[in-house]
Amino acid sequence: MRWSGLSIFSVYILQYFLYIVDQPVTNRESLPIARIRTVGRPREFDENAALEAVMDVFWSRGYESASLACLCDATGLHKGSLYQAFGDKKQLFLKALHHYSEIEFAEVSSVISEDVSPLTNIHALIDRICDRFDDNKGCMMINSMTGLSDTDGDVYKAFKIYGAQRLNALTELIEAGQSLGEINPKLSSITLAQELMVCLAGAAATVKAVMDRDEVRSSVHRLVNYWT
Repeated sequence: MRWSGLSIFSVYILQYFLYIVDQPVTNRESLPIARIRTVGRPREFDENAALEAVMDVFWSRGYESASLACLCDATGLHKGSLYQAFGDKKQLFLKALHHYSEIEFAEVSSVISEDVSPLTNIHALIDRICDRFDDNKGCMMINSMTGLSDTDGDVYKAFKIYGAQRLNALTELIEAGQSLGEINPKLSSITLAQELMVCLAGAAATVKAVMDRDEVRSSVHRLVNYWT
């Protein structure tokens, strides 16, 4: 049988379409078609700097109020370049949130091992977190939790992961303090960690309007003082 060039191309398209349909939904992101985005001229901008700019927009304005125009102005990129590099607005937000979480947790991890005293490290951690409540922006994660109009599955899953990571780190730090007699061993380490997280979350929201950073800092330190 003889095939024209158009017929051969049509057969190829049909075969590729059937290949995609036959794949599980969870595997489609890894299909060869995703590679089309990387073909062509290399990106001529600093992706990390652009992600920092995106993070600042979402941090200060929240998800709903962060328009595409704001994101383009902050990064200096056109819509096409922005979406090609990071995906749609939701993907932009998730990547910015992940970037913020990595920076914050790296700082937390460095603080909780600075001193031989776990209790001293807890107080130092409170200071470091309160120091990040800069320019009345509060905490990007807390701002995002309260600013989203609905509970998106992917966003909710990200919050759960980041929250569990921090809760585990605090629980281990408190247990270390209990083993050294710095914190009352009769108290539940998990409960104390949860209380501290709730207090810090409230502090991140309160510092934006109700209390200044030093007042918030003192309140959280007083909570921990009750543990001894």
